[in-house]
This record gives sequence, structure tokens and C-alpha cells, in this order.
Amino acid sequence: MQELFPGTNEALNNLSLYKTETPVFEDVDAFEIAMEHFDDLKTELGYDTVWSMYDGGTMPLDFALFTDKPRVVTYKCIKSMGATMDDVTWITFTAVAENGTIGALWKAAESCFQQAKVAIGDWHIYIENFDIQEDGSLSLVTGS
Repeated sequence: MQELFPGTNEALNNLSLYKTETPVFEDVDAFEIAMEHFDDLKTELGYDTVWSMYDGGTMPLDFALFTDKPRVVTYKCIKSMGATMDDVTWITFTAVAENGTIGALWKAAESCFQQAKVAIGDWHIYIENFDIQEDGSLSLVTGS
């Protein structure tokens, strides 16, 4: 059988639709898997903040980082800046985490961020740490 357009049959046979090769998936490390896991949770929860504490891998929202008691979470931000770092006005936002789980801490951090966003236009969405204070409260550490 003669081809209507020379080379057409060869081109059609080379299309991916006719290939039967097994797909190859790229290797990903634990960090990337954890990042994707928390990104999916962020989307599911409808949050602006990003859980950036991946050291433990893919932990569920009910994973306890702290003891099971309510904790005050504070978030200190620069409200206005003077000529030097000695001339800075700070503002603190607070929320209560109902317990020490990732879900409760994230929810409190999201609340603090939303307060700061409305009040001063904060953009630091990455939750990097919670520093334990002497009184047992937690100080939220963020990044941008």
C-alpha cells in the first residue's frame, strides 16, 4: 500500500500513543514528600500559612509536638521602623492552640498570621518554629 503522504506511517508509529513503555517516575526524597504532604493539608484547610517544619516527615494533623494542654501562641511583628533597630515599634498577636498537636498549633499560627496580615500587611507565611517561653506559652517563628 502506498502512503498518501510519504513518511506519515513512520511518524504515526513514533507517536507516544503507540508506545508501550513503562512510565518512569522520578526519585523523590523524604523532604519533598513531606513538603507535598503539608502543601496538600494547607490546601485542604484553606490556610495561607505554610507548615515548614518537615524534620519529622509526613506527620498527621493529630501528631502531638507538645503536651496535651492549651497553649497561648504569640506572634511578634514590627509595626513601624525608625532610623535604627533601637527605634522599632513592635506589635504582638495572640491565639490559643487547644492542644499540642500540629493541627492545633497550625490553626493558632494561621490565626496569628491573619491578624498580622490585616493589621500591618504581614507576609511571613512560613511557620518555622514555636519557641517555648518561660511561662509555657509558645512564640511563633515565621519566615517569608
